[in-house]
Amino acid sequence: MQNKVARILFITGVLTIVCGGTIGLLMIKDVSGLMFLISAVVSGIFVIGFSEIIKLLDEISQKLSK
Repeated sequence: MQNKVARILFITGVLTIVCGGTIGLLMIKDVSGLMFLISAVVSGIFVIGFSEIIKLLDEISQKLSK
């Protein structure tokens, strides 16, 4: 069984990268658009990384409980 919290965080991270990246590309003419693009990608990667940590901890917990 897959951890629901990890899955929700993964989807949130991907949506952050996609939506933030799209908005950042639309605003690329300004310096703020580039900063928005970079911050959206970095934030999305952090959320995806956090979801992977939760997934790994859940797998470890399941293996230890057996």
